[in-house]
Order: sequence, then C-alpha cells, then structure tokens
Amino acid sequence: MIKKIGIGVAIAAAWGIAWAAKEAFAIPDYAMWLGIIAVVGVLASFNIESRLSAIEELVIRKDYSGIIAQLEGERHKPQHKQPESLAAGGAIASRIRPQHESLFEDFRWFAALMNRHIADEWAIEELPTTDVRGYEGPEIGRMYDVWYNACEVGRMQVTLGAGALLSKEKERSARVELKLNYLRFIPYRDAHSLLYEIGLLTGSYDRTNGEAFRATAASAATDALTGYLWEAVRQPDLDPWFDFMAEGSYDVLHDQVEHWRKNGIDPMTRWGGDRDGAADN
Repeated sequence: MIKKIGIGVAIAAAWGIAWAAKEAFAIPDYAMWLGIIAVVGVLASFNIESRLSAIEELVIRKDYSGIIAQLEGERHKPQHKQPESLAAGGAIASRIRPQHESLFEDFRWFAALMNRHIADEWAIEELPTTDVRGYEGPEIGRMYDVWYNACEVGRMQVTLGAGALLSKEKERSARVELKLNYLRFIPYRDAHSLLYEIGLLTGSYDRTNGEAFRATAASAATDALTGYLWEAVRQPDLDPWFDFMAEGSYDVLHDQVEHWRKNGIDPMTRWGGDRDGAADN
C-alpha cells in the first residue's frame, strides 16, 4: 500500500514539473502529449520485462541441481516392508474379496522380479500399505516406492484389473499404475527398461508368439515415453508428471513365481528382494 502511494506521489510530482516546464518554455500541447506517451511506453515496457524476468527465474531457471545430484548418486538398496496380509496393510476387511487375496499372493515377489530385470539404477521398494488409490475411491492391492539411484522419483501400485473385477470366475487380471517425477533427467534406455518390464510381467502372454508379445510391451513403453516427450517440449516451462498403466493376466510373473515356489526359493529372503543372484534360476 505504501509503495502504491509513493508511486502516485512521484507521478503527481513529475506531472507538475512537466507542466511547469511547458509553461516556462512555451512547449506546444501536441509535443507535450507525445512526450508523455513516450514516457508511459518506456515505463510499461520496463514493468513487463521485469515481471517476465521474475517468472523466468521462478520457472525456467528452477534449480534442479540437488535432484540431478541424487539421480547421479549411489543406488538406493530397497528395504521392503511387505504387509503380512491385506487387512494388516490397512485394507477394509469387509471389502476384501477372494480375487483380492489371489492378487495379493500372486504379486508377493513382484518387486523382487522387477529389481532383477530392470536397469541397474532403478530400485522398486514395497510399502506396508494395501489401502491404495482407485479411480472412484480407495482400492485394495500392493504399493511400491520407485527409486532412481539416490532419488525417490515416484510410486507404483497393483490393483485388480477389469477382468477380475467383472468376472465371478478365478480369472487373473491385474492393473499396474506408475507415476514418476523428474523423468526428463533420466536416460531413455533406463526409462524404457522400467516400462517394458512392467508391460512384460503384467501383460497377457501369447504362448504361440512370444516375440510379438515382447514387441507389444516394447511398443507400449516407446509410445508412453514419446507422449511424455511431446508434452515436455510443448510446455518447456513445466515439469510434467509421467503416468503409465499396464493391465493383463500377468502370465510371465505367474510362471516365474510358480517356478520359485516349486524350487523352494523365496527371493525376499534369499536375495533381499533385490537384483542379487539375478544369474540364478
């Protein structure tokens, strides 16, 4: 308020001095008005430039040096906090269906399998909660933090897919949703490996044409990253979140989990749910 009053007083004083000069030197009215318009134009231009510079400092020149240092830092080793049961993780007991229990059990080692196959810089770390977010309210499933080296960049969750929700039979169907930040600072190959592995483990495997199935997973990852790049270039002043979703009968995950069970292997206890022992069966 004081600043506005000061500006008003300064303008009034300037106007008085200009009017006195006009009378003293017999300056024509048209010349006086041209001078006033020129001064107003200069002041307006200066004000706009100052505001644009302030916005540029806040948005375009936002300092990401701390984030980049974490992204280039030492890899975070996942410390899984797996819930003992859906109810123990916070899910409402009255809403738990047999399909939820099956999904919960089938994805017990999802994080361990992801960590064994994605780029070395990533780490998927399971959280103790089973009360996750859905489109229309709370859902039931598993939740994970996503790390890239020393930086926690996002979150992932697993819930029932549409097939399991609509079917009364024991049809397998899961939806994996991923949300990431700072993706623009992560190399393309590393980002692609994460999305590809999610699609590979979640999708419905075509046993008659495995190559086509893998190509579909790779294409979905490429399409998602291309869309993100488009938006990042279209709106360079923003740092958009990245969202990715895959859904299917998770055949590859199911087969690997069954293989471990038959051979008495628990990857959470044997390798800490991490990539250690990735060369083992």
